Amino acid sequence: MIKYSFIQPRKKYFFSIFSKIWILFISFISLLLIAFGVFLLIKIALYKKDTIKTNNQRVVLENKIDQKDNYMEYLLRQKSLGEDIYSRNTLLKDSIKNLFDLVPDQITLNQVIIKKDSLIIYGKTPTKDTFNFLLSAPLKSIFSTSNTMFYLTKKGWYNFVSTNKITTTDGFSE
Repeated sequence: MIKYSFIQPRKKYFFSIFSKIWILFISFISLLLIAFGVFLLIKIALYKKDTIKTNNQRVVLENKIDQKDNYMEYLLRQKSLGEDIYSRNTLLKDSIKNLFDLVPDQITLNQVIIKKDSLIIYGKTPTKDTFNFLLSAPLKSIFSTSNTMFYLTKKGWYNFVSTNKITTTDGFSE
């Protein structure tokens, strides 16, 4: 047998050790990239869920803010209405005080009905002239129309009903 070589033949592999290291390295890096990609997909899905949840919370909070704004507007309207009523009551109180200041001591009032544009007075007077001179004249200067009806009582005094109206828009409560 003839030998053509001085060394013993060795086995030859399809991939060399260097190629195997590179293939292993590339496979490892590929697996890392795939794992990182899956990690990113999971994170993106979680962020989308969080975004939807946050948007739903935002909608709920905006609705609550709208409700609070509507309630605040309601309270401001109520406050304005209360202030308006308070100012009207103050004006009415002053008007009533002025009205009772107009009533002389000889005339007794039984009932006073005040409406927006009218005043009805029920009372007693010793004579018609006392009423006409002491109370009717000031009432006629305040109201557009003033009518009085007298009823004689058993004691000789007169019961009266005085109806006074304002035809303009300037009433007691305005």
